[in-house]
Amino acid sequence: MMFDLTDKTALVCGGAGHLGLPVSMKLAEQGANVVIADCNEEAARQGREKVSSEIPEPQTSWYKMDVADEASIVDTVGEVAGQFGGIDIMVNLAAAATPKTVEEFEPEDFGKTLNVNIAGFFTLARESAGYMEGGGSIILYSSMYGRVAPDPRIYEPPMKPNPIDYGVGKAGIDQMVRYLAVHWAPENIRVNGICPGPFPNVNKPAYKKDPGMQAFIKRLEDKVPMGRVGGREETAGAVVFFASEEASFITGQVLAIDGGWTCW
Repeated sequence: MMFDLTDKTALVCGGAGHLGLPVSMKLAEQGANVVIADCNEEAARQGREKVSSEIPEPQTSWYKMDVADEASIVDTVGEVAGQFGGIDIMVNLAAAATPKTVEEFEPEDFGKTLNVNIAGFFTLARESAGYMEGGGSIILYSSMYGRVAPDPRIYEPPMKPNPIDYGVGKAGIDQMVRYLAVHWAPENIRVNGICPGPFPNVNKPAYKKDPGMQAFIKRLEDKVPMGRVGGREETAGAVVFFASEEASFITGQVLAIDGGWTCW
């Protein structure tokens, strides 16, 4: 079977979130043991229950892990590797941002978010790679705003623009993918990235009831060459591809899944 992940163990950081849950589901569908890690313990538990209820086999598990805390990462990765005998796939969908305009932003605000978007991503990748005996696949989520700047015209007041620290951190992830790919290539550990475009949670009740949010989504759609925003499941297939042997000679690549947004 193409994209077969049977007997592989996948650690998915943020695996119960808007984009993360479809990733967890798709990996399990292809036969991987899926471990959902999240700083929100209840979200991680519910995500695991959702996956296991729809896909009873293979094994699924969940852990509370704070990607801003090095000790939490080290302990969690070690426990997952001990439970499953190693780690074959690690996907990190974590993100952090300070919701401030440039005028409100303080230099020290970078430290708070880059501790997740840079330091946390690096630590989780390093620790996971240490348990990938014989090779593995690491997949890091960046963002279109790591490649292009947010268009301020889309974020009409009182909405604030996507903050500067988010984009700076995501741009750093793109470079981290390239750096780690080269560093770990001799160990057959492949490192690739997913660069999502606009993926608002259009099914959120708050979005559906808020005319301002509906107008915002329409402005996003107007900016996308394909004329729509992304559906939450539309990054999962690329993750499965990167995780599988079908991508055995691909490393150091960041794939934009954005409906053409970054082509402008």
